[in-house]
Amino acid sequence: MNYQILIVDDEPPARKLLSDYVSKVGHLELAGVCSNGEEAMDFLKINPVDILLLDIRMPLMTGIDLLNELPDKPLTIFVTAYEEYAVKGYELDVIDYLMKPVSFERFRKAIEKAVEYLSVQVSAEDTTEKPDYFFIKTDTRIVKFFYSEVQAIEAQREYIKIITPTRKILSLLSLTSIANALPGEFVRIHRSFIINMRHIDEVQSNEVLIGEDLYPISRNYRDDFFKKLGDRKLL
Repeated sequence: MNYQILIVDDEPPARKLLSDYVSKVGHLELAGVCSNGEEAMDFLKINPVDILLLDIRMPLMTGIDLLNELPDKPLTIFVTAYEEYAVKGYELDVIDYLMKPVSFERFRKAIEKAVEYLSVQVSAEDTTEKPDYFFIKTDTRIVKFFYSEVQAIEAQREYIKIITPTRKILSLLSLTSIANALPGEFVRIHRSFIINMRHIDEVQSNEVLIGEDLYPISRNYRDDFFKKLGDRKLL
């Protein structure tokens, strides 16, 4: 499972360093990079993430102000040059507190702690019985889908398109936010596509055929897709 991570820091060198660190950790995916709290607030309204790497002292809105404003806080790691905020950080339930300049080894340990925490949350959720359907809000309706009928989900800017054999419905959601709620038969094969493995008719080189539609498999998701395909007892 890849975890979506957002970097928020007003210093370009810090953003570059943290982006490089993220790229070195296999189970992380960089969802975005923001230079201040207001930009991050707007980003998080439509792009939920799993982990937030957050500077504290920033113009316009501090990292602490951002956390106080967010209704649904991602798991947060403070990254700052000022150790006096450590106590405040733990009052806000941040998972870790990194002092600049951050070494890769210290960064990696903080990420491991965050991933372990997220994994426990997922395991706890998996123990409860889940319904075999979900509801999606469109502009004027709330539409019910059975997971088993959904063939694919496509990202279209700030919208997603849910595709079944009989209908295609648009909803104002991000692909990442719905991906985190889908059961195991769904797999992301491209930054713009999630497909339901139950509906695969053929795999053709770097494409998946479902019905009459071909969906591309991108290099970033290829290994995870073929591992899941192999787990289905491929002969």
